[in-house]
Amino acid sequence: MAANLANNTLPSGRDPSVQPFRLLEIDPGATVMEIEAALAHAREMHIAPEKRLAEAQAALLDPVQRLPSELSCPLGSTPDCVDLFFTELPADVSDEDILRTSSRLAPVARANFIARYAARRSASSELLVGLIDAHDSIDVMEVYQVLQALRHRAGWPPPSLASVRDGLNNLLNAHCMTVIGAYDPPESAAEPLLQSARHILETRERPFIRMHSLLLEAYRCATAQMRSETDQQVDSASQALKQQPGDASSVESLADALQLWSSLWEPLLLANAHEEVSGPEANSTPNRIFDLLGDLCRQRQYRTTQQVLDNALLAFGSIPDAAARLAEVGEILREMLHASSTAIMQNRDLAVPAGSGRFRHVKKAALAAAVLLVMPGLLVAYRALDRGAAFSVVSVPNPPQQEAEPELLPPVGNGQRFARGYVRFCRFQEERLRVVKQRVRGPEDIRAYNALANDYNSRCSDFLYQDEDLRVVKEEVIAKQKLLEADAERILSTWSWRKNPGGASATSSK
Repeated sequence: MAANLANNTLPSGRDPSVQPFRLLEIDPGATVMEIEAALAHAREMHIAPEKRLAEAQAALLDPVQRLPSELSCPLGSTPDCVDLFFTELPADVSDEDILRTSSRLAPVARANFIARYAARRSASSELLVGLIDAHDSIDVMEVYQVLQALRHRAGWPPPSLASVRDGLNNLLNAHCMTVIGAYDPPESAAEPLLQSARHILETRERPFIRMHSLLLEAYRCATAQMRSETDQQVDSASQALKQQPGDASSVESLADALQLWSSLWEPLLLANAHEEVSGPEANSTPNRIFDLLGDLCRQRQYRTTQQVLDNALLAFGSIPDAAARLAEVGEILREMLHASSTAIMQNRDLAVPAGSGRFRHVKKAALAAAVLLVMPGLLVAYRALDRGAAFSVVSVPNPPQQEAEPELLPPVGNGQRFARGYVRFCRFQEERLRVVKQRVRGPEDIRAYNALANDYNSRCSDFLYQDEDLRVVKEEVIAKQKLLEADAERILSTWSWRKNPGGASATSSK
């Protein structure tokens, strides 16, 4: 039912409901003659500047420009609800009262009503959820039918269904930008956004989640500069720690920068984790910290490394890949801390090693191979293993530094004494296989992975090593983790069936 808007009070403040129909005090079903008469009356009474009246005239007499004005009206509302829509609530009205009042309105009117009040304050998570819920409740076909009836009465051609859908999407975008723009400073939106994201992700309703992502995108844009400045703070503190690893003030500065980084990024990271995506922007700071951890380990600054690691775990807990990598770094670091506190330093010039140990290295790869189905006719997909004993990993180019020590392919067997190059292969290959295992999908992948695991176990399941060699190689694993992950991706790229449309999954039904 169409309702007359002429007898209601003009709302004040920043208000998405202020639009040409309201300005001219006419109904959305007004004809061209009624619009012209209302304009003449408005000019005679000087109810608004001429520029604003001209803009209203242009909007209402153009079928395309008219649609946004129609969607900002309380469409589908009864006369009493139209009065309610335009009634001003007290300035200190609670969020609960706003939501309770809005629940009496039709979905489009409810969305406009909540957006009006959310734009006047730093909205709570409840208001954010209420806004998204209102938009989620809108039935496009129902709105289309209401507009068809109004346009027919006004003598205007009806809008297309596609244009109505686009108009509602534009309304949602406008509401999101207006609501996020009301936070001062913009980063104060992080906590209510985080709470609303948790609530909405728990629903597991894709349209609901998609609409909330527009709020997150508005927040991403609003906080871009602040997040960039925080990233620079992390970089500055990291560089200071590389120069002075024992400087307590640098450790504290890094901790503060990481805490700020985490608070700014947490709502975005939560959504990324749910969608299982991770963009380069979110990974730049974690990668910088991994670089710092590797540098500190090379300097044998284990205590400082542990402090940085603890702060990084707090900051990057919402990034699954980074959290897993940090946990592995923590395990290696604990071993090195224990070794550094108990070991008697060896004279590295001695030709005969003063001590060596037996390293049972079967724990990850062999167990993984046992869990996955072993099938006959295994394909040895990692062809780089056939290049000979002097195996050297091809990796992403690094800035010129001292020449890297070789990674040597160990001979098959058990109980052999390994030089550092062989130990390096075993630890590096274990890390590569960890990443490859995470990417295994279909039976072809399983067969190829098992071939790699079996080859690895035949060489690295039982060997002797020097303590110093193992310590050095563990540090290298931390420092080169990104390169080892890139190696794993190159292994996967050699699997020819993955280059076919559909990848390994295409063979899963065979």
